[in-house]
Amino acid sequence: MASPFVSIGIPAHDGADTVAAAVESALAQSWPDKEVLVVDDGSTDQTRERLAPFLPRIRLLTQPNRGRAIARNALLEASRGEWIQWLDQDDVLLPQKIATQLAEASGGNDADVLYAPCLFDEGGETLRTQSRCPEAALLRGWFAGELPQTGGYLWRRDALQELGGWSDRAPLFDDYELMGRGLRHGLRFRLTPSPGAVWRIRRGPFSAERTQSFAHQKGGVLTEMARWLDQNEGWTAPLRRSAGDAFFLVARWLARSGRTEEAERFFTEASAHGWMRPPPSPLYRLLLSGLGFSQAERFSALLRRLSPA
Repeated sequence: MASPFVSIGIPAHDGADTVAAAVESALAQSWPDKEVLVVDDGSTDQTRERLAPFLPRIRLLTQPNRGRAIARNALLEASRGEWIQWLDQDDVLLPQKIATQLAEASGGNDADVLYAPCLFDEGGETLRTQSRCPEAALLRGWFAGELPQTGGYLWRRDALQELGGWSDRAPLFDDYELMGRGLRHGLRFRLTPSPGAVWRIRRGPFSAERTQSFAHQKGGVLTEMARWLDQNEGWTAPLRRSAGDAFFLVARWLARSGRTEEAERFFTEASAHGWMRPPPSPLYRLLLSGLGFSQAERFSALLRRLSPA
């Protein structure tokens, strides 16, 4: 049986400092039947110059800046592979990533999506491995944020097209949103246990505006999934716990970004649907029952500042 052809798609926007390493890791894949595609999404820095030395070993597409999801859809449309490996411009793949993942899935004939834990690089030499979320707990892992980052997957191209490709409705959570649609659509997911993608995490302080964007986008995606579970009577006790924690985190993001009225409204509406799960602390629940969510958050933040480290 012929080995499947794999497309590696890299969206790039103002990635001059990192995109060369991403492309090098894609070209270095031991899997022989592959192509590497990069879309320059309207970069204004030296991204094009960094990509020039890789021509013609890569296929380079260009477009005005339209965002990562649209860039990925351009790559999806141009790709020729049976499988697609996505890679962000600031991440890298280990050389055996694709070969190992397909081998562990016996070629992936019984799957639409292969997923593997990622390695985390937080700016140092030490890499830690993401936990492995079993197939039976995928939806709970989705709510808990335990699924891999973009590079940890291999997507069957036809299945991704059937889903409608990537969406730009939640640009800060586009891979999370896509996974949610895949789960609701009934795609066949298969865990391959060996990590092969390195997620280079760059932590830093978030502005109130960015925190609000996080909250709005994550809250919208969570609400869509929760409504689907309501309609399909799909809730289980573990799912409710994971979903409740996720909804509470969004409410807390809104409160901490200064959107107190919106946070209160989000908390109240999610609670009315049974989607919210406040912390089990007796003190917090006392504050919550007496003062409401926003004031409970203010008092708990004050108590944290006053408590000794």
